[in-house]
Amino acid sequence: MNPDSSKDGASPETAPLELIPVPPSPSHSLSVSAESAARATGFSNERTADQGAELDPENNLMVLAPAARGNETVEALKFTGTAGEYFRVWIVNTFLVIVTLGLWSPWAKIRKRRFFLRNTWVAGANFDYHANPWPILRGRLIAGTAFIVYWFTGEINPNWAPWVALFVAVIAPWIVVSSLRFNLSNTSYRNLRFSFEGTLRDAVVALWPIWLVAVSAVLYPPVFDESGSLTRNALAGLAYFVFILFYPYLHGKMRLLVLNHSRYGHAPIACTTRIKTFYTIYLRGILVAIGLYVGAAIVAVVLMVPMLGGVMASGLAAKAKWLPVVIGVVAALPFACAGLVWYAFTQTRLINATFNLTTISTNVRVFSNIKTWAMAKLYIINSLAVIFSLGLAIPWAAVRTAKQRVETTALAVTSDFDDIIADAVPPTSATADAATEFFSLDIAL
Repeated sequence: MNPDSSKDGASPETAPLELIPVPPSPSHSLSVSAESAARATGFSNERTADQGAELDPENNLMVLAPAARGNETVEALKFTGTAGEYFRVWIVNTFLVIVTLGLWSPWAKIRKRRFFLRNTWVAGANFDYHANPWPILRGRLIAGTAFIVYWFTGEINPNWAPWVALFVAVIAPWIVVSSLRFNLSNTSYRNLRFSFEGTLRDAVVALWPIWLVAVSAVLYPPVFDESGSLTRNALAGLAYFVFILFYPYLHGKMRLLVLNHSRYGHAPIACTTRIKTFYTIYLRGILVAIGLYVGAAIVAVVLMVPMLGGVMASGLAAKAKWLPVVIGVVAALPFACAGLVWYAFTQTRLINATFNLTTISTNVRVFSNIKTWAMAKLYIINSLAVIFSLGLAIPWAAVRTAKQRVETTALAVTSDFDDIIADAVPPTSATADAATEFFSLDIAL
């Protein structure tokens, strides 16, 4: 089971994080000059540090174009995949996953990830993915078994389900470390692989709030009891409250776990974004969400009043059984658009806040210039296309999203890229590679 085409792919949602390049083929020589990079992405390569604005580590929420320092060269990332190419990968994957009752999903994931990574280029080379499907299958079986046990125990006795969740929370750090080690060690650029050097302790520091959530769920199961006291029912929501309270911490720590414990060969990757930045973004997101949904409610009323008036005047209310569905869709549309705008707002700021303070060794700085309204428009158009095409536009939407995210990212390089690659080459060990493959698994985090 390995029909890998030469163009397979990765999740577009993680394109910048999981980039993995290989040597360029003659037909894909996309070496990007500083001038073309600046024109392509808006990143300036001609300003000195004192002429350009620098990101404030304490408040790095705004998108600022990078200012080149001294002999830095800007290398813009480029995505070359097309919707037609990915449609062929996607339709085969979908068919085989259905026919094999899901057993094909590890092979499908590899083909998808290879497509997106092999079509992501920077400095004349692209990324690649080298994973073996068996660790992925092993991880999927573990995740599937845990879900079945959780569901089955919940059906027998809802009070047992939190104990299963607690067990999963306890082993979550090991799962995360194993999955990150697997994915990064199978990601490469110019034949040099990435690696993850985080430990179980690092994962515990990042994920300890989920233990708190699980313990809260065990002590006070999140099940509403009509015969219970008001206090007991209020405590039933404690797990949800704890999760919401610590979600920015979890999100931020997970991103920093990946960025601060990864290497490209021997070159360390580092990100100096602080956790309070994530809380600031989410708090601003709450205010934006309130404004968006108030506006959506006003728009819904403006749309519904004349529509209902016309329906009542024409007498269609008693005849058309489909009318409530139409009214519901019209009323929900502004709220759906508001939700997508809010999602674009938070995601673009989170991406910029992390990537704009990320470095690779001392030679490369990462920059992201992704814009909220561009992503919001893309999400809305993608959603409408997928709905009206009954899902057939999913490949088109995925490629558009990947292209937008990749091509708003750039690298500022202080020396020749080949010199950086040479300095980053680690000693090879077939035994270590085999051990990593054997003890790793992937659960599609």
